[in-house]
Amino acid sequence: RSVVKTEQCEVEVSQRLKRVPTIVDKLVREPTMQLASMQDLGGCRAVLNSFDEVRRVQRRLSKNRPPLRVSDYISEPRASGYRGVHVVVQYDGRPIEVQLRTQAMHEWAITVERLGGRLGEDLKSGRGPAEVLELLEGIAEVMALEEEGGVISQEALDRLGALRQTAIPFLEGGHR
Repeated sequence: RSVVKTEQCEVEVSQRLKRVPTIVDKLVREPTMQLASMQDLGGCRAVLNSFDEVRRVQRRLSKNRPPLRVSDYISEPRASGYRGVHVVVQYDGRPIEVQLRTQAMHEWAITVERLGGRLGEDLKSGRGPAEVLELLEGIAEVMALEEEGGVISQEALDRLGALRQTAIPFLEGGHR
């Protein structure tokens, strides 16, 4: 909160604690990882108003606490379409992950989590029906373009429409 306040950003800050099933899933997906070295067991998330604010807070945070790791999913989004910046810093002797997102990035991520829960799939980890994953990636691309001030072409809208049509049976619960 103090880093964000110093940068004079309006922000929604919340704590993040990884749930036990998510921890177990991560350890299964990454068999060489030790629980003691998992750097995102706890942390916080700051939802900011713009890319500029995300970058300013990232720079300030890195200046105050040298990062143990930075994952820039804005410059290189995950295959799922997820965007945001994760900065792992040392706090009271523990690694803490700070997630920085814009409001649009946050809304996309929350939607993917909720939809994944409804479908019983870990969509954010790239698991689930390909049709749904492709739709979510397409939506993320269009949201990023819009957020950057770009114009969404009719071609992009047509592509999203086609992706939506192929995903509808899965979204309505007709396929598994």
